[in-house]
Amino acid sequence: MCSQRNDAGFTLIEMLIAVTVVSMGVAATLKVFGSAGRTTLSAQAQHVAVQQVQAEVEQLASLPYAELALTTAPEASSDPRHPGFKVAGGSFNVRSGLSEALVTAPGEGATARVEPGPDSFAVGTGGATITGKLYRYVTWRDETCPLTLCPTTEDTKRITVAATIDAPFRPSNRPPVWISTIVADAATVPPGSPAPPGGTPHSGPPVTAQSLYLYDTPCSQATRQTPAADHETRDTAARGAAPEDNSTCEHPSTDRQPDLMAPGAPPGSPGDELYRYSNDLDGPYYGGLATKPAGSTCVHSYDAGGEDPAVPSRWSVHSWSTAPMPYLFHLDGQATLSLFTVSIGGVPAAGRLCATLIEQSVTNGVPTDRLLGDATYDLSAWPRSIRRVTFTFQLPTGQDILPGNRLVLVLHTQGQSTHDLLYAYDHPAYPSLLELATTTPL
Repeated sequence: MCSQRNDAGFTLIEMLIAVTVVSMGVAATLKVFGSAGRTTLSAQAQHVAVQQVQAEVEQLASLPYAELALTTAPEASSDPRHPGFKVAGGSFNVRSGLSEALVTAPGEGATARVEPGPDSFAVGTGGATITGKLYRYVTWRDETCPLTLCPTTEDTKRITVAATIDAPFRPSNRPPVWISTIVADAATVPPGSPAPPGGTPHSGPPVTAQSLYLYDTPCSQATRQTPAADHETRDTAARGAAPEDNSTCEHPSTDRQPDLMAPGAPPGSPGDELYRYSNDLDGPYYGGLATKPAGSTCVHSYDAGGEDPAVPSRWSVHSWSTAPMPYLFHLDGQATLSLFTVSIGGVPAAGRLCATLIEQSVTNGVPTDRLLGDATYDLSAWPRSIRRVTFTFQLPTGQDILPGNRLVLVLHTQGQSTHDLLYAYDHPAYPSLLELATTTPL
């Protein structure tokens, strides 16, 4: 049986209503697409600005320290969205409560190389070209350091670069992109950088700075031995159930001992070869200790026999030890680590490094560790060429290392680092060291 066909169609009013509804939907869809497009372009512009600033900071940081000075005074501005808003006379407002003097004079015999700008940049082609301007600043840092290493208010230099994006890719309320880095004079032993307020008042014997340089020498040796060849990564901080599992200076195998740290900068010429202290790890590095990030919390040892680089092991944790203390060694509250480092291959990377100080005694091959203090150095843009990083941390006052015991430094490349990191030391061009405030220098 056939059904009846309905020949009735749409009325004019129904058609008008339908067209109106469809038009509203299309308009809403186009609005969403337009908003999404603008958001994508704005994000792309922000990414371009970050890339431009990072590249500029890296280029400036590679200049000789004496040449890191502004060629002219940077322009000031009353517009809070303009980088020049931070310029006030001969000073630069780094952040609320911190103003630093601009570096306007180069070092002796050098020429200032930093043009403050603004300089224009353009990335892209045609109508998609993103344009903007770069602004450069160099300022003096007055480091927190109550030791004799900080005689002036011009201890290190801060490089700061800002980028602004031109319309139409930059929303009117978007602030500039800022990136800064700290540069120390490689020819000097700089004071600490990020540090809490300096030590407590002292009324006893005079406080001095004791420098302990990091060597590639097993700590069973009383003095530094000149490196002679590449070698595999040593097991310097292993712990296990049996005495032979533990990394101690008394271990019969030098490959299972911490390295030595002692007074005296590495002798020789800056042109001497820097040997690989970890040639069991492949990678584009020519010397020093290569490390692999592992572990989300700071540790100062790892399980003996562990061969998995994804967890803390000899490839992420390394330690140095002094010789037995000849007498009571008093720590007066402040420690500074000054370390030459670079990301492996010079790739962009974040880095997170933990430093731990321990008093250690050993009985029948079993170490007893007393934690003295630790600190973490966290940098979103790790050096891409070998540079010195320095950080200072406070220890509880009144810490004493007993005669016959050893002071141990442990460095841990934590898993928050986004790439393998290299540490250069025991070389005249890279005199990495630990500096301690003490009243009983060695």
